[in-house]
Amino acid sequence: MYYKIDFDNIKLDFDANEFWVLDQKLLPFEEKYISLKSVNDVYNVIKEMNVRGAPLIGVVALLGLYLGNSLENDMEFLKSARPTAVNIFNYFNQFKKYLGNHQNYKEKIVDFIFEVIETEEERNINIAKNGLNLIKGLIEEDKKVVNFLTHCNTGSLATVGLGTALGIIKYTHREYSGKKVCVWVDETRPYLQGSRLTAWELKREGIDFKIITDNSAAYVMSQGLVDFVIVGADRIARNGDTSNKIGTLNLAVLCKYFNIPFVVAAPNSSVDYNLDNLALFHVEERNKEEVIKIGEIFLTDKDYEVYNPSFDITPHTLIDYIVLDTGVYSRPYGF
Repeated sequence: MYYKIDFDNIKLDFDANEFWVLDQKLLPFEEKYISLKSVNDVYNVIKEMNVRGAPLIGVVALLGLYLGNSLENDMEFLKSARPTAVNIFNYFNQFKKYLGNHQNYKEKIVDFIFEVIETEEERNINIAKNGLNLIKGLIEEDKKVVNFLTHCNTGSLATVGLGTALGIIKYTHREYSGKKVCVWVDETRPYLQGSRLTAWELKREGIDFKIITDNSAAYVMSQGLVDFVIVGADRIARNGDTSNKIGTLNLAVLCKYFNIPFVVAAPNSSVDYNLDNLALFHVEERNKEEVIKIGEIFLTDKDYEVYNPSFDITPHTLIDYIVLDTGVYSRPYGF
């Protein structure tokens, strides 16, 4: 008999054979769950961004293996849903080693999913603790307010735990005695994960925040209103190059100019130890309708050409600190 998993973003019941994920595209207006009954269902919720966040995507992809019928074919199929999310690749490789010569992979995948979830929960807490220690070491003792700026969503909705970058912000709010936490939330075009998801999490946590358009960040920084920019990562190369939601590179460049610490937070499972750097990394390009439409409403002419990269690459030279569950790292990186 297996224990149930019941998080806000994913609910797994292997006894009843019922599996649900929160449709994050409907937040903050509606909390609706999507039933997953096949590997195709899993592929679709990953591909269509109903679930997102590298750690959560990885766990949902493992569920796809349980719901599928051909281990190797299903692995290749699910990898193609979001090729930038290295957690899928890492978890699949780890599962192959975990499986060994065992013939019944359906039985073993359930055990492995629970181990991954337990490990990721612990990793999130360690990321948060490491991040708080970094902040305490950089912030002036007499400063009463710590102002963060963050991009996309990196909290409980994106993970199976407290969160990564947003987890550090939440943990600072809870544990940094005498300090008030305020957050500038990039809206994060085109899916608005900041204004929809990060704002939703911060409100539930009781943390003060203000949503800004992505192109307001430079002005907010210029007014001295940002102490730290902290973002997540979908993939980190061994030299510290980072792939993350489009718009992350903009913030790194601005931080360099305004002398603001630029911090990347992720679990160790997001480090790709097979890549020395991301100089030649292929960035996923998505459908143009994500840019020119909101719902069924067109924002411009549907025949216009659009370039819609979903991620960008931030070189390690622009990253001041990388916070993993294993510690806080600074240049020169060498994972």
